[in-house]
Amino acid sequence: MTDTAWPGVVPITDARYAMLGQLAGPWLAEPQPEPIPIGEDSGYENKAIYIVVNRRGNACYCGKTAPTRALNRGAAATRLSQHVNGSTSKREDWVEYWVIPLRDATPGHVVAALEKTVAARLGIPLVHRRRMPRQRT
Repeated sequence: MTDTAWPGVVPITDARYAMLGQLAGPWLAEPQPEPIPIGEDSGYENKAIYIVVNRRGNACYCGKTAPTRALNRGAAATRLSQHVNGSTSKREDWVEYWVIPLRDATPGHVVAALEKTVAARLGIPLVHRRRMPRQRT
């Protein structure tokens, strides 16, 4: 398997972000209806859904954060740094992200279900495969 980023199919617009935020219902914290450049902090949310936008302007990845302890910076920014530090294609192609911050009391199963729903609404594959290590022969 190669290390390539998925190109995405739809852009994130203000209206699309608002619709996705509404999916969180009562679990939505203060909305952040602005894209954030990759590498910049997202605030101080702990639980969130984040949507990555690539150089083509398309939503290409959807992820979730639900750390077991509070962080000193945004959990979405922390998680994204892990993604881009481990992948050349993501580092080169991902340019910004949107955050749907969730209340700290949001149960883990709700965070997971919301991630799947947001990904489905954006046409983003729900199964993300990891690079497999080469086997020695």
